[in-house]
Order: sequence, then C-alpha cells, then structure tokens
Amino acid sequence: MHIVLIYIGVLLGIFIEGEMIMISSVIAAHHGYLNLWLVVFIGIIGTYCSDLFYFSLGRKKGKDWLNEKQKFRKKAEIIDKKIKKYPILIFIGYRFLYGFRTIAPLVIGTSKIKTKTFIFFSTISTLVWAFTYSAIGYLFGEVIKSQLQHIEHIEKYIIGFFLFIGILIIVISKIKKRSVTVHEVKPG
Repeated sequence: MHIVLIYIGVLLGIFIEGEMIMISSVIAAHHGYLNLWLVVFIGIIGTYCSDLFYFSLGRKKGKDWLNEKQKFRKKAEIIDKKIKKYPILIFIGYRFLYGFRTIAPLVIGTSKIKTKTFIFFSTISTLVWAFTYSAIGYLFGEVIKSQLQHIEHIEKYIIGFFLFIGILIIVISKIKKRSVTVHEVKPG
C-alpha cells in the first residue's frame, strides 16, 4: 500500500513542480526502489494534466486572473509576444523555461489558439520533457551508483533526503507565494 502512496506522491509532485520530482523519482527507480517505466508514465500523465489544467483555467478565467495578479502580468506579456513571433517553439519549449511552466499554458488558454492545437503540441512537449528529464535522472543515478558504491547500504537514506529537500523547497515556495498573495489583497 505504501508504494501506491509513493507513486501518488510522485504524480502530485510532478503536477505541481515537475523537474526535481521527475529526476529524483528516476534516480530512485535506477536504484531499484521504483519502477522506471511507471515513473516515466506517471511523469507524462502528471505533466500533461498540469498543462490541461492551466490551459483550461486560462480559457475560463485567465484574463481576469492575469489582470488581478500584477506579478504575473509581465511574464504573461512576454509569453504573449513570443507566441506571436515563435508559436511552435513556445508551444513545445515553454516547459523547459524556468518560471514559465505554469503561466505559459494559462496564457495560451487566453489566446485564440484552438484547443486541439494546444493538445497536439502539449503532447509532443510532454513526451520530450518526460524523456529528457528521465534521461537526466537516469544519468545522475548511474553517477551516484558508480561513484558512491562504498556507501550503497545507506543510499535509500540519501535518496530520501533529496526527495525530502525537494518537497520542502516546493512547500516553502508555495507558502511564500501564498503569503505574498495575501499581502497583495487590497482593502475594498
């Protein structure tokens, strides 16, 4: 039962953060703690669902939300300009740009881009992303295994530590974002 919870945690982590969770999970799979192909599959599903969620949010409430959030407006303007200039490159590459992974599908959702066009490019981008970060995680796992064989008996604690640090960073960043959002509320 606990392994199912771990995979659910991987799914949620990838949905929220992505890269760090994907790499950590592949490292864990490389060392035999998780199933590599299941981690890759979960990475694809989590990332794809995240894209669809933010794209749908953009379709329904994106313009109102972006008008309310000053700090995201600048990123949205950058994305909007880049989409007009390099649409295919942005559709495929936004998830590799730090700080734009969630705002880009939201902004694309506010545009006149057809849903099926977004889904097509999101699928391609998701597959490229999942296999790229799986390869990175696998290579890190190989380096860890080859360089640290003498501490093999404590590797699960090391991997657990890095997963804990990754989750801690995510939680702290979410708390900071929420506290900034609470302070941005203007008295009515």
